Amino acid sequence: MFWNKKTKLPITKEDKIWIDEDLNWLRTEFGEEHFMEIRTVTPTKDFYNRTFDGTEKDAEFILKRTMELMNIRDTEIKLEFFSDEPIKMDDGTTLTTPADINGSWKSASGTYEQTENGTIISIETSQLKNTISLIATIAHELSHQILLGENRIEENDEFLTDFTAITYGFGIFIGNSRFNFSQFATGGTFGWNSTGQGYLPEQIIAYTMAWLTKERNEKTEFSQHLNKSMKKYFEQSFKYLTDEKNE
Repeated sequence: MFWNKKTKLPITKEDKIWIDEDLNWLRTEFGEEHFMEIRTVTPTKDFYNRTFDGTEKDAEFILKRTMELMNIRDTEIKLEFFSDEPIKMDDGTTLTTPADINGSWKSASGTYEQTENGTIISIETSQLKNTISLIATIAHELSHQILLGENRIEENDEFLTDFTAITYGFGIFIGNSRFNFSQFATGGTFGWNSTGQGYLPEQIIAYTMAWLTKERNEKTEFSQHLNKSMKKYFEQSFKYLTDEKNE
């Protein structure tokens, strides 16, 4: 009968197994007590009490505050900045990257590096214009510190790094930053660019958030903060996880 129909997941069963395994690995790594006490970070003054104006000082504030929220202590991390945007010369010409010349623009939002002089996180300057994306980027790069810097893993794993950031409560920022759209105007041509940020698709981010919400019995009002597609995938995933017919 139609009322006995099971709720459908927005991800594959294979992805569910993989995600569950990674999240339970993080649960063991962080310890049950600490894992369970973490709460979702929302884009509100409760977590980031500052009026942002798109400056490097914003990034410095976010780095310090996010380190507190992710329980990263007794560690010095240097913040640097770089730009992948085309450079306009005095003669009117524009210098572009080789990737742009070849018709494939791919820019890193941020980077993490361990050097002889310490740990460095570098932020692409365009991130300063979007606080949500900036917080998502810094949370992701700090997750490298938790995994690589604290010797939890030997080889970099970008998917696990995103899972770590989401586990520490930054799913709203990472999910809402998955696709960024910006207007451009070049040589009389106008249009829109779509830039993907992060490594996980929205469906997997939403399922991960739903899994954590159920396990931690959280009461966060996600509908107030998630974009339309993320909200749909989250609600679908949470319904699946809390539906006894799917057990």
